[in-house]
Amino acid sequence: RAHMQALLSALGLTAEFVSAVDGAALTQADRSQYDARLARLNYRAEMTDTEIACYLSHYRIYERICSETLPLALILEDDICIAPNFVEAVGILAAQSDPAWTVVRLQTIRGKLLNPTSKQGRGRRVGALGASELYQLDTHVLGGCAYLMRLPAAQTMLAYGRAISRPIDQTLDRFWENGIVPYIVRPFPVRQHPAFDSEIGVRGKDAYYQVFVRTDGAH
Repeated sequence: RAHMQALLSALGLTAEFVSAVDGAALTQADRSQYDARLARLNYRAEMTDTEIACYLSHYRIYERICSETLPLALILEDDICIAPNFVEAVGILAAQSDPAWTVVRLQTIRGKLLNPTSKQGRGRRVGALGASELYQLDTHVLGGCAYLMRLPAAQTMLAYGRAISRPIDQTLDRFWENGIVPYIVRPFPVRQHPAFDSEIGVRGKDAYYQVFVRTDGAH
C-alpha cells in the first residue's frame, strides 16, 4: 500500500484503495461462485484458494462499476512498476467519448506480446496514444495487473464470469466467448515489480501436482 501511495502521488493520481479478498479466509459465500468440476475441465486443475481470492477481488470491482454506473475504471494491482508513457496513454484513452474498445490491457506476462515476432503477437495498430500506440489483438493477453475497463465490459464480466473456473485474466481473455475484444497499449506501460513476490503462490497444474505428490505415500 505504501508503495502504491508513493507511486500514485508521484504521478499526480488519486485512487481508491479496495481491500482484496483474503485467500486464507474465504467464506462459504466466497466459495459458492467456484465450480470445481468446471475448473478441472477448463483449467485442467483445481484452483487454489489464493487464485479464487484474486478472481473475487477483481470481480467485486466489476460489481462496483456496475452498481455505481461508472463509465470507466482504471484497475491496478499493488505490486507494479509504471513506465513514463502510462499517464499520457491512459489520459488519451480516458478522454475518448465512444471508443471501440471496452477493455485495454496495460500489462502482460506473455513474451510473445512483449517482444512480438509474429503478426498475431504484434496485433493491428488502431491509433496513436502520444508516445504509445493502441493495438487490437486476436490472441490472449494474460496478466491482470493493470487495465482500463468500461461499464459494458464490467456488465459482461458479471454475467460471463459468475461461475469461477479459471483465473480472472484467463476469463477476461476469452474474447471468442465473452465478446470483449482484446486491446493493448504498446509499449506496455505497466509491469510487475521485481521486488514483490506474488501472494498467489503455486497455482494450477503445479499446485495440483505438488498436492498429489505430498499426499501419495508411494511416490
